[in-house]
Amino acid sequence: MCPDRALVALHAVAVVLALAAATVWPRAGQAAILVPVAGDDLRGVIGWTQREGIAVLELDTARDRIVARFPDNRSLLRALSAGLVPIGARAATCQPRRTP
Repeated sequence: MCPDRALVALHAVAVVLALAAATVWPRAGQAAILVPVAGDDLRGVIGWTQREGIAVLELDTARDRIVARFPDNRSLLRALSAGLVPIGARAATCQPRRTP
């Protein structure tokens, strides 16, 4: 591959990654859905949130989904190192459900 084309390809990959991160990466204080990378061990995710002191907003055992609020960016990076991908949740996801 020509060095010029390799450099353009590298820049294109960097732009795509930056746009994806800007779209799905939660900000500090925002709610995030925790997606485990390896397997779907919900108990492991719950244990991690308890050890880290992360506020769990919603625990949906039917869909194996946890919505939590992260206080800062360091805890988001610790989630990545623990094998959890935090995806920013919209405000509608974080509202309490109304029961009829």
